[in-house]
Amino acid sequence: MSKILLIFKNSILRNKLTLFLALGTAALMILVFYWQINADGTVYAADTISVGVIDNDNSALSEDLRGYLENSLGMEIVTEDYDFLSTLLIDRKLSAIIEVPHEFENAMISGNPGQLEITTLDDYENSAFIEAYLNSYMRGISVISQAADGNAEAFSEMLTSQSTPNTITLAETNSQTDRRVKTADAYNMSFGFMLMMISGITVFISNQILVDRQLGTFSRMKCSSLKSSEYVVGISLFGILCCTAANLLFNLSAYSAGEEMPVPLLLALGINELFMLFSVGLAVLFALLVNNQRALMTVGVGYATIGSMLGGAWFPIDIEFGFVGSIAKIFPQYWLMETLREYSGDPDYNILPNILIIALAAVLVYLISAVIFTRKNAHNG
Repeated sequence: MSKILLIFKNSILRNKLTLFLALGTAALMILVFYWQINADGTVYAADTISVGVIDNDNSALSEDLRGYLENSLGMEIVTEDYDFLSTLLIDRKLSAIIEVPHEFENAMISGNPGQLEITTLDDYENSAFIEAYLNSYMRGISVISQAADGNAEAFSEMLTSQSTPNTITLAETNSQTDRRVKTADAYNMSFGFMLMMISGITVFISNQILVDRQLGTFSRMKCSSLKSSEYVVGISLFGILCCTAANLLFNLSAYSAGEEMPVPLLLALGINELFMLFSVGLAVLFALLVNNQRALMTVGVGYATIGSMLGGAWFPIDIEFGFVGSIAKIFPQYWLMETLREYSGDPDYNILPNILIIALAAVLVYLISAVIFTRKNAHNG
């Protein structure tokens, strides 16, 4: 144990820059995260939708409909004649014109509901949105109509009792949703870039092992009490220290922002730590397979960038990508980012298979490194 600590301390002295780079990377990603969540722009083009209403019924039910649109959904209501509203619609100052037919309330009471006429332009999204909410409203009124069973007084009483305005308007809901989406996107983007940077930083760990190979350190271990396993563990612990420091600094700072984060803190820390264990093991493997520093740098940086891109660290890799989508699943980055993205949209998402894949990848890379290291030692002996 003392020899492992000795190698560990020696690695810190030899690679102070690596530790500072890891912390600097985390700090940079924190700035990116905060910049993204506070950047201008929203997911929704506008918080308020303006609609024109032509009320040909002037009944309690048509008044309730206007209250539903204005108070519960936060829409802006414009009540004018059809010509005026048509001009506003053509000028795109309105999203739709809703026309309430004559005898609208009486038809609902009698159980033969009339249809609301909706006029929109080519804005499919707003049209579908408005129609969906109006259909929802009409289904609710139909339930009241059936319960009233043709009794106008009972219908009026039930209509009044259910017409309490919603205290959360559509604008407020959109604003809250927009903030959650921006936070999730900012976290996923900065997290993905940090994966790439950390993968690149582990090249310095590979370089230390390669330099020791070239200087004959492995051969001299045969004549000392230091075991080769102690040497590898000591250097790996240094790599894990660098990655863990970056992991803690980034996530604790991001989660202290007071935003609604896409995944629990422990999940973010734990799954990132698993990936970093894999990255350190891969760094050891690269150092054992590559024989010169230039090639090592090419392989390490190439994996950090291309592996992160193909693994979906910067953008989701879906099955529609075909062959690329299949290749992406080779990289642990894919399973890590898949966990973050899927869990943020569905808290019931089963994360266990993804975590097991990353953990098994880490175990596999360390086992392969151990076999190669043992064979090289035996060959040198």
